[in-house]
Amino acid sequence: MLDVEPYRESCRLQTAALIYSAFSDKFRRPSGLSARQQWRLFYRLWNWKQRDSQEHNFVVRRSGKIVAAFGLTFADSSGNAVLRGRSLPIMRLCRCYGLWNFWRMYLQIAVLQHVPAADEVYLSYLAVDETQRGKGVGKMLLQWIDEYAVARRPNLRLCLHVSQQNVGAQHLYRQCGFRSGQPKQYLSLWLLFRQASWLVMEKNLGVGR
Repeated sequence: MLDVEPYRESCRLQTAALIYSAFSDKFRRPSGLSARQQWRLFYRLWNWKQRDSQEHNFVVRRSGKIVAAFGLTFADSSGNAVLRGRSLPIMRLCRCYGLWNFWRMYLQIAVLQHVPAADEVYLSYLAVDETQRGKGVGKMLLQWIDEYAVARRPNLRLCLHVSQQNVGAQHLYRQCGFRSGQPKQYLSLWLLFRQASWLVMEKNLGVGR
């Protein structure tokens, strides 16, 4: 059984590690840093960004262990912005990890932020532990998100971005009723992730398939 609960700072390390692992193809890049240094830089930036975000973040537990995490952004909600913010020690991080490494990962995290339209809820990320993949966790969570969003406000669209290279995720979303247009090319995302082609996928919430 899966238990969905709001993100709390007490589980930030587990949540960040799960997200970092799930999106390793985007964040782990040749940089002159060790694997541990890349992870520590990601953790510092991710933790700082969570404190000034419109996202509503959730963790998912199975038998007490965090096995998934996801973030939703609504147009009319403050999300994590209610958390007390902390200043980011930019100069110290640049000295520790390198100027280019710091700004690249900073932009990688920042560029994935999205401001939703009034009739939209945005799925910022959906990360599932590798040991739980192929067990229907993603489908169950997308159904939970559908019900949660409709309860907050009817007649919303659930939207997300997915890399054209991520064929598995596209298949999951289409199985769950999402549709997509033609892929769009983004030079900035190619520079940051070496993945230029992305799809916008969406579905109308509260509508039976």
